[in-house]
Amino acid sequence: MSRLDYEALLAGLPDAVVSVDGGLRIILWNPAAEALLGRSARRTVGRTLKEVFPPDTSLIRHLTETLATGESRSESEAVVEGADGRPVHVSIVTAPMAGAGGAVTSALAVVRDVTRLRQLEAEMRRGQTLAAAGQIAMGLAHEIRNPLGAIRGAVQLLKRELGDEARWGEYIEVLLKEVDRVNRIIEMLLDLGRPVTLRPVPLNIHQVLERVALLSEGLAAPRGVQIVRRYDPSLPPILADEDRIVQGFHNLVRNAIEAMPRGGRLVLVTRLSMDPLFAKVDLGQGLKSMALVQVMDEGEGIPEATRPRLFTPFFTTKNDGLGLGLALCHRIVEEHRGAIHIDSETGKGTVVSCFLPIAK
Repeated sequence: MSRLDYEALLAGLPDAVVSVDGGLRIILWNPAAEALLGRSARRTVGRTLKEVFPPDTSLIRHLTETLATGESRSESEAVVEGADGRPVHVSIVTAPMAGAGGAVTSALAVVRDVTRLRQLEAEMRRGQTLAAAGQIAMGLAHEIRNPLGAIRGAVQLLKRELGDEARWGEYIEVLLKEVDRVNRIIEMLLDLGRPVTLRPVPLNIHQVLERVALLSEGLAAPRGVQIVRRYDPSLPPILADEDRIVQGFHNLVRNAIEAMPRGGRLVLVTRLSMDPLFAKVDLGQGLKSMALVQVMDEGEGIPEATRPRLFTPFFTTKNDGLGLGLALCHRIVEEHRGAIHIDSETGKGTVVSCFLPIAK
């Protein structure tokens, strides 16, 4: 294979490839390394790795050991620094390269971005946790429902016996309202746990979002929240159960409105997904393209410490919330073989991204 063939091969690899000589001076930096590590080959080739990265970086350590021992090194959970200083989670494999006399003269590292892989693993764990929580919730809900029904019946009989006697009427109304409130909580628990038979059909996602926007207008207007549409008119229909998908997006839009008590813009975005993991997904009948639907708000954002728990049942940052809304949204998107991610920046707002299969 000629030198040009090798260069074309390295240029086409999706993984970052970095090669150094015996003094850790960079001699190869392929295009994938430019994209992943945020530094161009023009600005890195010829410099030492210690000029590009902090000296305690895993990449430097492994290449140094490979040059010294002539043995490969690997690490599945390494972190390197991107161009903007952000940490990038990667796996690293190094290999020695021998010169004409057989001695190790250089070393090569293959660096793979595993950030998305970690996100997928977290998504799977979250789904398993929600499924277990749903089963527990179903058991509890059924146990509570029967005595709650008896309490409501007894209160209604008491109301009939007391008639219009004013001093007891107020207490009875409180009892009935609270019983009904507990019943609504039970219904949400059952919704989270019970098996659902989907009836997926091709749906125009923009019509779905317009229905959700209409349902949410009464909550948005008094708070000064403006609903902005950024739809891709060429987006094909999605494959979804209309009632369930409306329920999911209604929860997300309501959350976004409630995150802006002083008003702001709520932006609804649709387009074909270009995400490497969710551009095309095999749903068992061949690859399907995915639509990306985003609900964006200009609220205060979500503190970083609480973000990993957002989909956990009964976890809420609201004073009067139940903590079941996002768990239910996760369940609905998962039912449709999609994915949901939340990105938030404190003081700037939150973006909820939903990936859903295209009907075709």
